[in-house]
Amino acid sequence: MIEIHEICERALSKSKADQTEVFCINGRMRNAYIDNGVVEIITNNSWIGLGVKTVISNQIGYFSSTIRNENDIERVLKNSLNIAKVSPKDPKFKSLPEPKPVSGSIENVYDAESVYIEDEEITSRIRELINEAEQNDVKVMNGVLRINEFNLVVMNSLGVNFSHKGTTIYLHATAKKDRGEGVIKRFSTSINDIDFREAGRELGEKTELSCRSEAFKRKEELEVVIHPQELAGLMRVVTIATSGEYVNRRMSPWIGKLDQKVASQSLTIIDDGRLNGGLRSALADDEGVPTTRKYIIERGVLKNYLFDSYNANISGVESTGNGFRRGITSVEDAHTRITSCSSSNIIIEPGEKDLDSLISEIDRGVLIYKFAYPQADPITGNFGLEVRNAVLIEDGSLTIGIKHALLTGNMYEALRNISGIGKKQYKYENYLIPYMRFSGLQLIGM
Repeated sequence: MIEIHEICERALSKSKADQTEVFCINGRMRNAYIDNGVVEIITNNSWIGLGVKTVISNQIGYFSSTIRNENDIERVLKNSLNIAKVSPKDPKFKSLPEPKPVSGSIENVYDAESVYIEDEEITSRIRELINEAEQNDVKVMNGVLRINEFNLVVMNSLGVNFSHKGTTIYLHATAKKDRGEGVIKRFSTSINDIDFREAGRELGEKTELSCRSEAFKRKEELEVVIHPQELAGLMRVVTIATSGEYVNRRMSPWIGKLDQKVASQSLTIIDDGRLNGGLRSALADDEGVPTTRKYIIERGVLKNYLFDSYNANISGVESTGNGFRRGITSVEDAHTRITSCSSSNIIIEPGEKDLDSLISEIDRGVLIYKFAYPQADPITGNFGLEVRNAVLIEDGSLTIGIKHALLTGNMYEALRNISGIGKKQYKYENYLIPYMRFSGLQLIGM
């Protein structure tokens, strides 16, 4: 099999376009599936994927494919050129990235033990989770442990030449008891960073709580504490509002608000492309532009937008190293995607309160463990989220479990009404995120 650096070099050397960018990834993905409490199957797939972007007089073509031989390289290049020739000119395109010095080092982005772990050991660790969760008639219904190993190379005709090697681990499991359901997720770059017993214990506890929960039948404005697993989904409004693409398209609600207050003074958010152990950490992004660490929000004040090279050129600024193709839970289709403007690793700086303190200070509120789907409208910020697993808080104490309710509000307003931030951070997706408490949200019985 041709080595991926050679694939990129051959594609570049044969291109007849004005500018050419090649992205090649050699990946291996192992999936261990849970079905009805049993580790059913472990798959082991590997591939080499190539994506080629060609530019002819501001006409842009992109084509991708898996690569098995040299004919596949020529096919991808030819199709990319043909697409460029029939594409309309993009008046906003200026250039592919110029090469810049890439230096430094990042720890814990590649873990050999995760790569070479035996199937029997994978099964044993998942069994630890299942055994810990399956107490008192709880049943682990399904789940997956996914181990991604990858090498990538990105080159362009202007001289960019960058390579990176990494691993990502994704664990997801659901359990049921009667009508109750629990869900856990874990993300890491090393399988040894995941405590399978602790994950199983949390899964069992969430399932038990959901099983005992009652339908919420009122309408009430409450203080709300949200579990980091669910909060990560809601905080995507921040990365979308600060995306250079959304700014350029005039779709961000934070256009023209740099150095203005957009959130509570207690909130500080950092985008760090070089975070040790970060799922998207590398010395450069997927365009070969050096990654950076920068404040998005500092003590409530908007400090930076995030840019890939295309959107940076439109805005007349430097790229912040935020051009990505790689997903968080999988990298198998990274070569099929054109680079987009996206966050690297998001750090929400912790506060000074533990979870007990966040709860004890509430007269009337709710602790939410699980939404049906944690997402707010990124443009308006509005949300109406079905609560699947939560506990009411009365006079500083957790009381009864509830479900069948909607949490409604506006995420941009909620960021201004943060009343507390936890002091422990958790890794969910590409976020380091604590528990957070918000005032002024409304819980409505369904």
